[in-house]
Amino acid sequence: MPTTPRVPPVPAVLRLVQSVVLGRWRASVETLYRELADLTEAGPARDLLVCGCGDARDVEWLGVRTGATVVGVDPDPQRVHDSNVRLRATSEAAVSVQHSAFDDLPFDDAVFDAAIGQPMLAASADPARAVAELVRVVKPYAPVVLCQLTWNLEFDAEGKQAVIARLGLGLRHLVEWKQMMREAGLVEIEVQDWTDRGTRGRVASDPRFTLREKLQIAGRAWRRWGWRAAREAVEQETALLGELARERAVGFHVIRGVKWPHPRSP
Repeated sequence: MPTTPRVPPVPAVLRLVQSVVLGRWRASVETLYRELADLTEAGPARDLLVCGCGDARDVEWLGVRTGATVVGVDPDPQRVHDSNVRLRATSEAAVSVQHSAFDDLPFDDAVFDAAIGQPMLAASADPARAVAELVRVVKPYAPVVLCQLTWNLEFDAEGKQAVIARLGLGLRHLVEWKQMMREAGLVEIEVQDWTDRGTRGRVASDPRFTLREKLQIAGRAWRRWGWRAAREAVEQETALLGELARERAVGFHVIRGVKWPHPRSP
């Protein structure tokens, strides 16, 4: 079992989601949350897990709007602390966030009524195992929903590795996520393509980083390659995400499966 969770480099991941994908349907974010509530059948007396919850805004929304008991999981201890402080101060819903690696969840088998795997699940050292962990902790016949960024365009191996290294997020094709779900014991897999919902002809603007995010990006580059790389890192990362946005290289899919209660045949 891993002892130290792998913490993804947040700025690139979040900016990819917000600017490249979510920016194309920003007005529909709440629509997505409502869809997730429907897909997981969230409601009072239901226990819901959200894996990769970040700042826990989704955890709070689901708890407040549906009445479900919602637990979020994130590998960054600082984000977990900050989220719990905010939730205790602002939310009366039964919600909380726990610190954990995605591929080694601190829960018993079959304790949740549903689970959601957010985009940061792809930053796990072993995404297939992370999906299997989601399936392990939900009850038989419970829904598991993945919200994942996917490749929309074909890249050569070198191009893919360059993008993955810059983003810190292991993007995969939709078919790969579906295969992981099947191998983990999910059936009745359904896919929704949210890539262009709410665009109405708009083109996503290039991402803009805050000062704190710029310092984080530069700091990562300095630790790996030195000061010269640090000076160029922010411009390079901004250009990369902008290019991905314009080329529609990355898609966003919501994938739902149901936990089959019996062992699958070889």
